[in-house]
Amino acid sequence: MSTSTSLAIDSLRGFELTADGQYLMVNSNQPDSVAVHCSVMHELLAALSNAIGRSERIRHKSASVKFTMPCEAWEIGRESGAVQHLVVSFRLPGGAELSFRLHPSQAAHMTEVLSLATGLAKPLRPASMRVQ
Repeated sequence: MSTSTSLAIDSLRGFELTADGQYLMVNSNQPDSVAVHCSVMHELLAALSNAIGRSERIRHKSASVKFTMPCEAWEIGRESGAVQHLVVSFRLPGGAELSFRLHPSQAAHMTEVLSLATGLAKPLRPASMRVQ
């Protein structure tokens, strides 16, 4: 029979990566640190992002609430390999960086959407169409 123990963490004192890069040590209100192995860090990041968004929607009682983070800077580069993916990176306050890999074919569509969203481009309408 297995038993599980839950830790209620409601404050963080800091994080530290072990010298070999294998573990993220999380220091919290608990007496012991929590060690997170590098093999689960990507899954944990995705789970945390999902949980934050769902928590916001539940607490605000609104399905349209989005989880957003402030961005201090951004950068676009290329990742080498068989397909040279685009890498879009966002730097958060405090220096943390989130990067996303995109197929180059998505760049044209992203450019169109950003232009429309910012008002730099106007939606194309057929000549016979009137807006009322």
